[in-house]
Amino acid sequence: MLHYANIWEINIKYCEQMLKISVLVDNEPGRGLFGEWGLSIYAEYGKTKILFDADTNPSVLDYNAGKLEIDLSKLDFAVLSHYHYDHTGGFKLVGEVAPSLTVYVPPGPSYELEELGLKPVVVEKTVEVFKGVYVIGPLEAWKDFYEIALAIKLEGKGLVLLVGCSHPGVDKIALKAQKDTGNRVYHVIGGFHGPSKETLDKLAEIATYISASHCSGNSAKNYLSRKYSEKYREVRTGTIIEY
Repeated sequence: MLHYANIWEINIKYCEQMLKISVLVDNEPGRGLFGEWGLSIYAEYGKTKILFDADTNPSVLDYNAGKLEIDLSKLDFAVLSHYHYDHTGGFKLVGEVAPSLTVYVPPGPSYELEELGLKPVVVEKTVEVFKGVYVIGPLEAWKDFYEIALAIKLEGKGLVLLVGCSHPGVDKIALKAQKDTGNRVYHVIGGFHGPSKETLDKLAEIATYISASHCSGNSAKNYLSRKYSEKYREVRTGTIIEY
């Protein structure tokens, strides 16, 4: 099961390799934390520290990380889901505190990260970058615009899948993660980009748990919480999940 701080709790631990997810920034603010239009999620998998996307504003990212006692200078690597300002903005801070950090990116203007002192690595296909940690994709949202996702394997349960905006479709990203890794999707977290009910229904067939945030919209959140209350788990800025 999952153990949440700030939102809800189920106090059963089951995984040999502990995974802790912290929502650094989301549209919805948390107590004592800033929320804004953007997304950044921190993952700690055993001793491996990963940043997924970096919000819009370096100052907000820095403030929230400090409040949550997350040291971004200790990151092992980062993942950028796609090249939109509300996911790239905070990489200016990351370049300052963790220069030369490897950042896995989709095809696109990776030079933007190089200019910030970071080391972008373009992902051409799904790759296992660390044992049990996969970068999924790239998937094409529209002509020459790609998005990637991050998947972390929980032994005996499946993948925790982090998505940025899901421009190609969150259901399609989840299916690709499942197909490419050979693991089922346990929990999908992130922005779903105003999905249709049909997309959410497909996602519910794939994933055990679902957490819609950022650009998903209240309509999607309400639909999931009503129709799939056993699957839906609310997240916002400051949510901490321990698996």
